[in-house]
Amino acid sequence: MTVVRRLANEEMKLAVRLSDDTFRDAEQTSMGTAFPFIFSDAAAHLSYGAFEADGRLVAFMGLVPWTVRIGAAELSVLSLGSVCTEPSARGKGYASQLLQQVYAFAREAGASLLLVSGDRSLYTRNGCAPFGRVLRYRVNPAQAQTLLAGGRGEEGIVRELRADDLFALHAAMASRPVRYCLGVNELAMLLKAEAFASIMKMSQRVLVHESGGWIKGAAVIGVSRKSDGYGTVLEHAGDPEALAALFGEAVRRYGLSTLDVPVPWHERELQTKLDGIPDETENHPGTVGIMDGDALIDQLRPWLRERGDISELILKQREDGHWLLGRTGGPPPAIYTSQQLIRLIFDCSGARDEPAPEGAEAFRDLFPVPFPYTAGLCYI
Repeated sequence: MTVVRRLANEEMKLAVRLSDDTFRDAEQTSMGTAFPFIFSDAAAHLSYGAFEADGRLVAFMGLVPWTVRIGAAELSVLSLGSVCTEPSARGKGYASQLLQQVYAFAREAGASLLLVSGDRSLYTRNGCAPFGRVLRYRVNPAQAQTLLAGGRGEEGIVRELRADDLFALHAAMASRPVRYCLGVNELAMLLKAEAFASIMKMSQRVLVHESGGWIKGAAVIGVSRKSDGYGTVLEHAGDPEALAALFGEAVRRYGLSTLDVPVPWHERELQTKLDGIPDETENHPGTVGIMDGDALIDQLRPWLRERGDISELILKQREDGHWLLGRTGGPPPAIYTSQQLIRLIFDCSGARDEPAPEGAEAFRDLFPVPFPYTAGLCYI
C-alpha cells in the first residue's frame, strides 16, 4: 500500500537522495545544499512524498512558501519544485496524487498562487499555465562598452560584493516595488546556495555599483564554467543607470561573449537604458496556478485599488474548472479557462499577438499584474 503524505523532518534526507539521483551529476552540488528552503533542517517542511509499503520514498514534491510584494499588496505564494519519481515507480499516478495533496494544502493555507518550475501536462491539465512577459536582452562586448560609458558616471565604482555590503544589498533588493520578500538572513542563505546557478553549472558572482559611498545597484550574475563565454543575470536591483553599468562591467570583467539580461515587462526604466540591444519576449520560467480566486483578489486588493474600482470584483471557480470574473450587480461574469484567466491577469509572451479573451476589455484598468522574475535567487 502506498501512502501519500507530508514528510517529517527526519525524512528529508530521503528526499535529498531521491532528488540528487534524479537531477544532479558529479559536477553539481547536492540539491540539499542548493535548495535550503526545501531541504534544510531549519526549514518548515511543507513538502509531500509517496511512500511504498516497504517505507521507501519513491516520489517527491518540494514546496516552499513566499510572500510576494506587488506594490502595496502582499501575495501568499507557494513554489513547487524538485518534483521527482524513482524510475521503478513511474507510471503509477503518484505525481497526480501528490499534486492533489499540494493543491488541497495550498487552499487550506490561504495561498492564492502556486508557482511551478515546470510546464508538463501534469500541471497544465490541472489549471497551471505560462504567465508573465519578460524581455530577455543579449549583451555582447561592444554593447557592454556602450553601457559602461553611459551608466558608470565619473564617481561610480563597480566592484564585487563584500561581506560588509549585506545590509546595503538587502536594502537595494527591498526597495523594488515588485519582489519576493526576504529578510537579511534569507538573502544571505540564497546567495550562498546558488540554486539556479548550480542547475546551469555556473559560478555565481555579485557585482555592486557604489557611488558616493552608497550602493546604487546590484546584480547577481551566473557565469558559465565552460569556455563558451556565456553569462546571465539572475537578480538585479537598484537605479537603472547603475544597473546598465553593472551589466557592461560583467561582460568585461568575466570575459563574456554574451550576457543574458531578463527584465520583466513592468521595469520600463531599465528597458529604456537597454534600448538598442536585441531582445526576445518570453514567459517567466515554469507555470502558475490560481489556487483560490477570493484569496487572490483579497491579497491583490491594495494594488488593484490604486488602478480602478474593485469594490464588487468577484473571481470564482466553477466545478468544471472554468473561472467566472465579473462585478456584483454588473453584466453577467465572463467565463475563462485557467489559461485565459492567467493570461488576462498576469499577461504572457503571446498576449500581444493573440485575440484577447472575451470580456477582457472590462478589466483593462486592473490588469495585467506585474510579477518578479521567477528564475532568480528564489527559484525553486
